[in-house]
Amino acid sequence: MSSEWTMDKDANGAADVIGPRLFLRCGRFVAAAAPLALAALTAAWLFLGATPVRAAVLWCSLGLLATCVVVLGVAVVRAGGPSRRETYEWGVRIASTAPDCGEDTVPLQVGGTRWLTARFVGGMVAVPAMLALWVTLAVVDARGTGTSAVLAEAGAVIEQRPIVKIENEVADSRHSTADATADFTVLLPSRTGEGVPVRFEATTNFRREVGSDLYVAYVPTHPELGAIGDDQREDVERQLAGRALQFGDEWTIGGFWALATLAPLGYWWKNDSPRRPKRTVGPDWKALRVTVTGTGRHTDVPPPGSPEASDEKKRRENTRTLRCLLLDGGGWQVPFHSRMDGEAAGAALTGTHGWLLWHPQQRRGRDVLAELVGDDGWQLPGAVPVQVAGQAEEAGVVAPAQPDPERRVQTLDLGAGWLVTVSAPVVAGLAVALGCLTTLLLVPDSGAWRLWTAAAGVLTPLVAFIAQVVARTDHGDGDAAG
Repeated sequence: MSSEWTMDKDANGAADVIGPRLFLRCGRFVAAAAPLALAALTAAWLFLGATPVRAAVLWCSLGLLATCVVVLGVAVVRAGGPSRRETYEWGVRIASTAPDCGEDTVPLQVGGTRWLTARFVGGMVAVPAMLALWVTLAVVDARGTGTSAVLAEAGAVIEQRPIVKIENEVADSRHSTADATADFTVLLPSRTGEGVPVRFEATTNFRREVGSDLYVAYVPTHPELGAIGDDQREDVERQLAGRALQFGDEWTIGGFWALATLAPLGYWWKNDSPRRPKRTVGPDWKALRVTVTGTGRHTDVPPPGSPEASDEKKRRENTRTLRCLLLDGGGWQVPFHSRMDGEAAGAALTGTHGWLLWHPQQRRGRDVLAELVGDDGWQLPGAVPVQVAGQAEEAGVVAPAQPDPERRVQTLDLGAGWLVTVSAPVVAGLAVALGCLTTLLLVPDSGAWRLWTAAAGVLTPLVAFIAQVVARTDHGDGDAAG
């Protein structure tokens, strides 16, 4: 099978030959780089002060995210528009290695699911990281980073100083205890003994009056450098350190971020992950010669006498419906389910012949891990319900595997072509989100504009994704993440 595939570019049949492996590598790069950049950016913004380390992480992460958007945009311009069904067909053609061995042989080694697992893990890491980052950027008080950096380098001290003047106060006039933002003026000591008036903006926990004290950071020998202040000493220390949030807020948001990431990831890793290492096929493996006949649904009911079927309620709770490929082997129908869009996989694989391989002891939950090995040289990782595998063995339609060391297969990742299924509006939405993210990170200011900018950064790609799903549903593509 050629390492290139042809894609129709218009209705007149003009074609553009593109190297598919390049798009697969680009998709893998984006799937790995974007979650890594978001996680690093969120951690640095939450827990690091204005240090060279945070600056390096910030710029590297933004550069990585920008590269991902550019790669996505180029892929959409060059090859955008195919349905999930078409990308599945391309994936089968790419993974077909036309082996020299006959169809009666099975491989000695079957591959793992490294990239498939990494793609799902990346998505589960990226989503809560984005939520934590957007929430932080929307509410953070980033004012004063320029002055505070200068004061920190010059060795500022923090003292309580009385307010001598209040200007431009903004607060809820009905509540004296509401937060208030104003320009405050304090007198700083100088070498001549005369007080030097210095003005700065601050947001206090309640409305302040002339004569009340604020915590003020300044350099005693250089009052001309200015000052920063607040009614909370911790907030002044935060600004001097260049941190976006106070320690309590940092750990609160960080804790929720970790919980929202690790809890679903741990549950998914234990119960629903497609992960598996490379494995060696031996004579204790079972082999069944099969033909893919299409797709369907299989209802897996707990066996009678099991704890899961002890009563009607438990039986209903433990009954599951699987969307799967239907395999015919020796007159026996076997449901094979995997991380794939069933309809698209059925269109790409129906009519193909191969071997279904599994080891009776390699189980995960109520499934036995199985490999569908096509005669063309591809290997699709998946699973078969334990009951079905046991029934097939009892029926005598399976035989011990007889692997051939010369037989080679290539793992079929049906979802690897996701990059070119993204639409142009989604790319534009992601570019807008990146622009909003960069603005919030780099502009040292606070105010309502941060909330509006964060909202635009979140809603624009979300609306584009919804529009893409609706459009493809209307056209009957039925695309799903595979």
